[in-house]
Amino acid sequence: MHPEHQRAWVQQAQLDAERGVIACRMCKRHAGLDETTTLWRNGLLVFALCDRCAASHDVMFSPTVAGVEVRAKRRDPLVVGGGQ
Repeated sequence: MHPEHQRAWVQQAQLDAERGVIACRMCKRHAGLDETTTLWRNGLLVFALCDRCAASHDVMFSPTVAGVEVRAKRRDPLVVGGGQ
């Protein structure tokens, strides 16, 4: 993510968190703080993941010099389209 997009997301996430709502970084769904996994650094929200995405992915957080690296791997294959 570009630094300016990251800063904008962090700003919006902080405002949303004050209202008790977080936007998932993966699916963009809005969920309450009690329905999310959040990562805070120096008092700032740096990552948020809704319970639905957390249930379907293995997520790894790693500290880096620039901040935090987040990697996710889907647990099950994603089937696009149906067997018609």
